[in-house]
Amino acid sequence: MRSIYVIAIKDLKIISRDGMGLFFMFAFPVMMGVFFGVVSGSFAPDKVEMTIAVIDKDNSTMSKKFVAGIQDSKGMTVKQNMTVEEASNEVRKGKMTGLIIIPEKFGESAGIMWAENRAAIKIGVDPSRKAEFGMLQGIVMQASGKLMIERFQDPESFKPHLKEARKKIAEDEELPLTQKLLLQGMMNSLDVFIESIGKVQNSEGDEAKGKMPQMELVEVKQLDIVKPESNSVTSKIRNAWDISFPQAMLWGVLGCAAAFAISLVRERTEGTLFRLQVAPIDRYFILAGKALSCFIAVVFVIAVMTFLGYLLGMRPLHWDLLLLASICIAVCFVGVMMLMSVIGRTEQSVGGAGWGIFLIFSMFGGGMLPLAFMPSFMKTLSNFSPVKWGIYSLEGAIWRDFSFVEILGPCGILIGIGVVCFLLGNWRMKRMA
Repeated sequence: MRSIYVIAIKDLKIISRDGMGLFFMFAFPVMMGVFFGVVSGSFAPDKVEMTIAVIDKDNSTMSKKFVAGIQDSKGMTVKQNMTVEEASNEVRKGKMTGLIIIPEKFGESAGIMWAENRAAIKIGVDPSRKAEFGMLQGIVMQASGKLMIERFQDPESFKPHLKEARKKIAEDEELPLTQKLLLQGMMNSLDVFIESIGKVQNSEGDEAKGKMPQMELVEVKQLDIVKPESNSVTSKIRNAWDISFPQAMLWGVLGCAAAFAISLVRERTEGTLFRLQVAPIDRYFILAGKALSCFIAVVFVIAVMTFLGYLLGMRPLHWDLLLLASICIAVCFVGVMMLMSVIGRTEQSVGGAGWGIFLIFSMFGGGMLPLAFMPSFMKTLSNFSPVKWGIYSLEGAIWRDFSFVEILGPCGILIGIGVVCFLLGNWRMKRMA
């Protein structure tokens, strides 16, 4: 066992003298973390594919038309028949972009500009997708404008509300007489206006419908997606650093894997690996030493990035799950490093091809572009990227409030990827010897 530690310490000392390798392991990830933190939530693309849940607590004719208006929006996939808790958990886990809750009695005031005590629609979004809240808000406003058109297409539906408004004006003792007369005159004018709309529709038929200007007539509130039992600390972690530093950590991990893969191929080309193999050391002890040094470096990089993130305001919810995620990520990328080291026979080929592969992993895994802004086929392909599962497990510990059972899924995938890549790399290395 002592030989394993000696080899690991030797590799760590060699890496510590590699200035460019240290830059990509520490300085570059910090730059990426700060950059992503500054621009987090600033994206506003015109075309975004979103999956949301709509919980209709009113189940009225107007609420159903409102849901239909949301479904008509481009790039929108709407899921129904879910409870608020189920939908919140899906959003919190990142499986859906957001949720919209239509309150009870929504249909009574929908599309009525003077309605009082209007029931507010609630929108809940993934905290890492602030831009999508604005998009969902716009979609809700657009759907509400369509309800206004529906009201004018059915003028009779206004009359009960006008009658109720007149009654409230007449019974309001604090309202000055002059204001009462003005408001009553406005209601009378509105009544005449609605009557004229009905006459025009009756005379011109369907051609008169749908010609009213759209208006934004709904109150919208943002819903925090947190567990019901979460304390006040949960609501305080919603900052840009919680979102950006998991991405930065994975860039540091990629730098570690690339540096150790290049180091391994350098030792192979210079004959150091051959000399170790002919020494009285078992071949598996040599590989174990290499793996241990890479494992230590990955965990250390994540620890350093966590410390820097904490200084900036990042507050992980579960330190124990963060440690578990870090270990699983290290296991994964030790295997990836081993496989990367045998994709070529020279340092240049391994470095070039390796970083090319890592860039693809990062692009598809959310290291560059948030998954929300990707088309559907890219979201599907992201499941094959270890970067995605690494970021996902870190987010689960830092701000997604994963339970131990919930984090086992991404951690299991990371370990599986690491084991498979390590075995493939070992097999390939034997054939190259």
